[in-house]
Amino acid sequence: MTSTRAWGLLLALAILPLLPHAARGAVIDGNRIMDQRMSENLCAITFDDGPSRHTGHLLDMLRDYGIPATFFLLGGNAERNPAMVRRIVAEGHEVGNHSWSHPNLRTLAPEAQEQEISATDAVLRALGGNPAYLRPPYGNFDAHTLEIAHTLGVDVILWSMDSHDWKSLPQDYAKLRSTRGTQYESGDLRGIFLFHDTHKSTVDDLPRIIANLLAGGCRRFVTVSDYLAAALDPEPGLLMTRRPAASRPPLAIPSLAVQHRRARAGAAFAIPLARCSRPWQASATSTANAPREAHQPAATRLADGDAHAADDSRSAAEI
Repeated sequence: MTSTRAWGLLLALAILPLLPHAARGAVIDGNRIMDQRMSENLCAITFDDGPSRHTGHLLDMLRDYGIPATFFLLGGNAERNPAMVRRIVAEGHEVGNHSWSHPNLRTLAPEAQEQEISATDAVLRALGGNPAYLRPPYGNFDAHTLEIAHTLGVDVILWSMDSHDWKSLPQDYAKLRSTRGTQYESGDLRGIFLFHDTHKSTVDDLPRIIANLLAGGCRRFVTVSDYLAAALDPEPGLLMTRRPAASRPPLAIPSLAVQHRRARAGAAFAIPLARCSRPWQASATSTANAPREAHQPAATRLADGDAHAADDSRSAAEI
């Protein structure tokens, strides 16, 4: 290597950390979530597969508790219930991309993957969302998924704590096992928790979920973006504002609303194995719900007005 090329390489490596946050596409899996350093125990509760007919009730309770959440929405459900998506955004929650029809992305050709992900991104942005993360169904993705995420400027995010609420509700949410198979000691609980707002039982159990997580050590409930910002940013602290305490349930819930800000870019990670709580089954995927042609604008698809949300009759195999 010539001296000129060597100096050029050193200069490029020096400038790389200073580049703007446009080039996303990193993988944030359970290990990375658990290894984050933070000054306090933060907990991010996330809900997949919605919006559903139960999401409104969930939003009512989150509003009363003053707790922000992150919703990983299916494009098909978002298109069928745009009013609910707008409400999620308007009430300060974060929205993320969960594909259009919940396929196993690893089984799709790159073009089909791009359609599933990009069509959902377009609908969410047309409804006021600003998705910064893609959560692939079943936790399954490949190199093509990462390329699409990079193009859209989003990161791939999984979870560190799985409630398995599609199967049954746990006796104590503070005793959930992490993606490493470990349990947090009492008072140490933190992480990104996976739930589904398509299950009425989960939505109805939110007061117990919050009480258990508080008892286990959660000190603040935040969105995924703020969880990662607090963990990755060298600057201290989240930007917090007080919410009105009207109609607050009798639980010791912090009355805090989070001002969202994007996490900084992280290093690329090797593609992990699937970390879903139930293996994907080919029979569970339906091509009938595939996204419409990419050339059809999202605004056109939404022009017919709001529709009823999808119910919770989706396959128990869906994550």
